[in-house]
Amino acid sequence: MVDPKIMIPHWPQWDKEDVNIVKEVLESGKWWAGSPTGHSGENFWLFQKEFADFCEVRHAFAVTNGTHALEIALLVLDIGMGDEVIVPDMTFFASASSVISTNAVPIFAEIREDTFNIDENKIESLITERTKAIIVVHLGGMPAEMDVICEIAKKHNLGVIEDCAHSHGSRYKGKRLGTWGDIGTFSFQASKVLTSGEGGAVITNDDELAEKIYSIIDCGRKEGKHSYDHYNYGSNYRLSELNAALLRSQLKKFPVQHIKRNENARYLLQKLNEIDGIACQKRDEAVQECANYVFPFKFNPEKFGEMSVTEFYTYLNSMGIPSDDSYPPLHGLKCFKQMYLRKGIDYSNANWGGIKSNNNNFPVTSLVSSQLVELPQEVLLADKTLMDYIVKVIRELRESFSS
Repeated sequence: MVDPKIMIPHWPQWDKEDVNIVKEVLESGKWWAGSPTGHSGENFWLFQKEFADFCEVRHAFAVTNGTHALEIALLVLDIGMGDEVIVPDMTFFASASSVISTNAVPIFAEIREDTFNIDENKIESLITERTKAIIVVHLGGMPAEMDVICEIAKKHNLGVIEDCAHSHGSRYKGKRLGTWGDIGTFSFQASKVLTSGEGGAVITNDDELAEKIYSIIDCGRKEGKHSYDHYNYGSNYRLSELNAALLRSQLKKFPVQHIKRNENARYLLQKLNEIDGIACQKRDEAVQECANYVFPFKFNPEKFGEMSVTEFYTYLNSMGIPSDDSYPPLHGLKCFKQMYLRKGIDYSNANWGGIKSNNNNFPVTSLVSSQLVELPQEVLLADKTLMDYIVKVIRELRESFSS
């Protein structure tokens, strides 16, 4: 058997086309993305158009990173002091920290045991007169129940932000993720399936929101106006010309990689679900494409000699299969229990509103987090032989505990 580590493609992947386009930017001397005419480069503007086409959306804006993309989305929806934003309890820190950055309060919601995404049936009970938006995270690129969630949001007049940091290319019921809600946000950090090392994007089909996004990311300017005219409060969230150039090149390679990941993910899901004690992330017929940023699955400790999640993924790594645990429940993190981000504002102050959570409110999230193992996306770019090896290792581990 070939060493599995040799079989796994390196990530990020790059070739001469990537080198050449970055070299062209360096040699041009136009390293920044400012006015669409004049002294700045063109890759920033071209990538925005190409990414909009890729997402099948009217407007796309390239920004510094995925965390800033979330903050921009919240600002555009006028989220501010004392507002509440519903966020899944199991996601990356930034999905909730971005809310606090706008002086609003993240309200954590339970996740589903089968999809590991926000439980759409638990959202309405969390809505108060101060709730202004829902942030939906598609874990690993697997779509949440967006049609149901959007109906809830419409009923209560709430904004919907899709955190698509994992979801490049995912499609649910005919629509790209990021286009179901009011705004979609993306990350191009180095581990993502589309990357330039760092970077992000904000997308929308709403022309009015697009005008606000443009202004916020470009120092309060308006499109086509003089660069020293500042109409709104904004900052400089623009992606660099170098990153945009690399993303244009990487985007061309994405379709082939995307197909490979989906083929291997479907095969691995089928085979691993045949093992007693393993439950892969649910993927139903409504999910036409999945980004597969990670391949998450639960293991039942009772079937594996009461192994902890750390012991389980450590064993896989020892067998040459890169793996890790997933995000811890946000409600248990110290930073969300008591946080002083702005002088004079105590985010744990119950009179102000605070973060409404305790360790007993999230039994599903806590259970899933303690049993969830993730394979990184580059594993799914390998040959099918590696998928069979992964199944073999886990099956033999399970059989070693059979009585």
